[in-house]
Amino acid sequence: APVQAPSIGCGRAAGGMGRLFLRYIEAESVHCCALCATHLAAHDQVVSRQFRGRHGDAWLFGDVINVNDGPPEKRLLLTGLHVVADIYCNGCDTRLGWKYVEAYEEQQKYKEGKFILEMNRILKERDLRKREAEAAGGGEARHRLAALEDEEMLTDGGEGTDDEAGQDSDPQATRRAAQTALQAMHGAASEQWAAAERPGG
Repeated sequence: APVQAPSIGCGRAAGGMGRLFLRYIEAESVHCCALCATHLAAHDQVVSRQFRGRHGDAWLFGDVINVNDGPPEKRLLLTGLHVVADIYCNGCDTRLGWKYVEAYEEQQKYKEGKFILEMNRILKERDLRKREAEAAGGGEARHRLAALEDEEMLTDGGEGTDDEAGQDSDPQATRRAAQTALQAMHGAASEQWAAAERPGG
């Protein structure tokens, strides 16, 4: 079982009263809120991947942290009548899925006390880090491209000269390299978000 680190205050007021405390999971693979990166569940808490949420695919988890429950209500799902409570991220209030409070059919009782997390609302922590790195790289590429465009305006498209290190400083070639890096970053980010935000039934 994953080890959950002690609660750490994040400085966000909860409902205007006191401070909100978030817990952190020490595990090899952790699922997080896709919007604010709050830890939600260790990967070994996955019970089933064969569920559907309001927005597409969803997974059933045995234990989820850093969420708060909405009011319980009866809801007719594909597998029958249940009492469920929607769950919201403690870090950003995003609706993430729901908690099974009660199942009326005997064969569905195993879901009681467990949680549905919708896949387009969560990401693995390593994927979040990759997305952040790609975003940072994209910012650097945009900065380089803007600087080169400014340089071209000042030099009126003059030919490149050798710098003091003896390397060719052709602005056109460097500009093309920056554009290629930026396009690659945009392509990777678009594919990731398309997978995270695919429409569901």
